[in-house]
Amino acid sequence: MTFYMTEKPNKIRVLTAVVFCSLFFIFTIFNHNIDVYFNGINYIAWTVFMLILFVVTVVFFIRSVRRSIKKRKQWTLKMHLPALIYVLTFVLCSIIPGSQSFESDAIIVAGYQGTQNETVAKFRKNHTFEMNSTAVFGYNQWFTGTYSRKGDTLFLAYDRLAPPRIGRTLLKSKNELITLDKTNGTTRAFIPLKITKEVK
Repeated sequence: MTFYMTEKPNKIRVLTAVVFCSLFFIFTIFNHNIDVYFNGINYIAWTVFMLILFVVTVVFFIRSVRRSIKKRKQWTLKMHLPALIYVLTFVLCSIIPGSQSFESDAIIVAGYQGTQNETVAKFRKNHTFEMNSTAVFGYNQWFTGTYSRKGDTLFLAYDRLAPPRIGRTLLKSKNELITLDKTNGTTRAFIPLKITKEVK
């Protein structure tokens, strides 16, 4: 009876460790892909969620370690398995690079820095691109697609809508990407993107 009562809580601790560690690992490693896939999660809400998940995971990790120390004379795998799961998860998250590192290399990186907003564009070797626009109050929007290049001109084909202040045809002029699209008079002027990286 005593063995059953101690075995059941330990299974719950193992299950808790697996659930929290799995969520923490997935959201940490695939953070970039999740953000892009959901087309820009509110930055503040996402940061708060990740912070809560991290704190909860650390709290359970500390509790598991303290329990393992108290039960250090009982050298059974089941007793110390929850602590081992937490340790392994933190180690993997620290040594495994994020999923973004496995994507095609960026050959052109350009951006715009405003007073309350920022836009970063990456044009990759496999002719895909992504633009991330962030602003105050957690605004976070992604624009993705494919592009072709003819000389110093980039022709962009967006998967969805284009950003309001960046067009579909960009000209590389010195260290900037300048939009060649014509404005209709009702929209704000297009912004130039300053090139911060370019691979010849």
